[in-house]
Amino acid sequence: MRENDIPKEFYSFETNAPFERCIECEKYLLDDETEYIIEKAVKNYEGYAAKDTVFDYAICMDCAEHMRKKISKESWSSMMRYFQENMDIERRLEMQHKHPEENLKSCMIKKTQIDDCREYQIYAHCKGGRLNMDNPPYLISGEVMEELIPLLSDKTIDDMNGFLNKHFSPDPSLMEPTPPRLILV
Repeated sequence: MRENDIPKEFYSFETNAPFERCIECEKYLLDDETEYIIEKAVKNYEGYAAKDTVFDYAICMDCAEHMRKKISKESWSSMMRYFQENMDIERRLEMQHKHPEENLKSCMIKKTQIDDCREYQIYAHCKGGRLNMDNPPYLISGEVMEELIPLLSDKTIDDMNGFLNKHFSPDPSLMEPTPPRLILV
């Protein structure tokens, strides 16, 4: 397996360091033989150099496979068909031989440059503290994500939203009504 260091783009937004734990099961990820996926969603602000990380996480392969099995067969088939019809296979193979950061400059499907994407998501397959370049990192534009959503069943969307809500929703206590506050002047 060809490996590279994990680029800082895939570091945790919260800690600015490599992810250490699976978001689902808390498995330690930096052992040499532990394989996992990193996903990060980013929002660009048109006309500005500013961007925000919407969410980011690492998930071990066992938990990722468990989540994948929740995707309906119809949704999975539709997504795979979309990628087969829209992905440049030769370009994907070339990505294995490029420096990882080169693969993150434009959308793997639409070829839209990263700075021209309103939103985008980046993905990496890692093993321990290294990238697996046999399955190189890639970027998907928000436009592609918008095209994928109608291909998914309601149940699959509910499962995905459930995962996001479980891990990225604000603390429920923040949503509770607060008692009136007395201001002493």
